[in-house]
Amino acid sequence: MEQSNTLLEAVKAWVEEYPELGELDLHIDQVDDDAPSYSVGTSGLILLSESVLGIQTWQYNAVLQSREYTADDLSRLNAAAFTEKFIFWTNERDADDELPALPSGMIPESISADNGMLLDLDEDGDRGLYQIQIHLVFTKE
Repeated sequence: MEQSNTLLEAVKAWVEEYPELGELDLHIDQVDDDAPSYSVGTSGLILLSESVLGIQTWQYNAVLQSREYTADDLSRLNAAAFTEKFIFWTNERDADDELPALPSGMIPESISADNGMLLDLDEDGDRGLYQIQIHLVFTKE
């Protein structure tokens, strides 16, 4: 995996490896109105600790959002299955030490995903916005 210039680029490139996305484009910070559509965006950067040597441990939080069809139970079940599968895939890749390629000077320690949920329904109820939280822990010298 090629090294990225920003944490968001690194997470985006890593998420693009998820097989369920197929050939769909992964946007930044917003999904299209039409389903299915996917995006990744940042939701915060937290300094967890700093050693006496100046080595910092950070947590980068991101979200994977998807606009999915939600008109019937089967569609909503399929959308919920997508979130579950992505969370399990993320945690399996973490266990296998298959982490994002981060910008220079940053070393990935772990990645996890959780809280997959339906956030919002369109007015007509045909499409909904789902979100999964992603947490990347890394050290920075």
